[in-house]
Amino acid sequence: MDLAERIVAAGLEGERVRAEVVEGGEVVEVSDLLVTLSNLAAPELNGTRVIREPGDPAAALAAAREIFRSRGHPFFGIEIEIGRYPAVEAAVRSAGLRRIDASQTLAAPISDLPAELVPVGAEIRHVREEHELDAVRAVEMAAFETPAEIAKGFVGRRMLQDGRVRMFTAWIDGEPVGEASAYLLNDTVGIFGVGVVESARRRGIGAALTLRAARAFDDRTDLAWLSPSDMAQRMYGRLGFRPVSDWEVWAAKG
Repeated sequence: MDLAERIVAAGLEGERVRAEVVEGGEVVEVSDLLVTLSNLAAPELNGTRVIREPGDPAAALAAAREIFRSRGHPFFGIEIEIGRYPAVEAAVRSAGLRRIDASQTLAAPISDLPAELVPVGAEIRHVREEHELDAVRAVEMAAFETPAEIAKGFVGRRMLQDGRVRMFTAWIDGEPVGEASAYLLNDTVGIFGVGVVESARRRGIGAALTLRAARAFDDRTDLAWLSPSDMAQRMYGRLGFRPVSDWEVWAAKG
């Protein structure tokens, strides 16, 4: 399995896990597509990915869209690796979906990553207790402008109970200023939700959180990967992460 294929397999597993650790989340396979729903009122937390190219992509998209509709969601979305499933890409365009986002997935061998360097005055903590989730939610709301009800629903006790998930927070002067989550996905670490509040940015906290998350599962993994924002690409490049694949998100209302 080459690097891009490892990322595809890990990404599918990641979508499963991220739905399963949310109270009320669900995973549905339909017509060679994977539908993963947090069932929260946030389109970015409900999605579809391709397991394998369907025999009838248009019918598969319609079936996945119906799952969203049956759960009361006024939106539908699918994330696709560019060039891997051309018939699905064509069906998405024909179905009238709109391209709303694009990203790159970056990866790095964990053994090649630099040593973790926590900035002076900062502390990285492993989130282990339910009362510590409030700090994660506070950073989530401040760093990503996530509504309070969505943060509370998405960051819950199931994330503490699932052995495939590790959460970390960064603190300065007794206040939470950063967060990151690591997911054990096959033999890789998927790093999600690296966020730092505006007042603590450009101090190396995001890098420290990333490196801590990359090593969250010790020797059970050899590869770390993530899909950063454009703003964070340069930081991850300095850490040694390199582009592996390009992705697009397509969506429709109703």
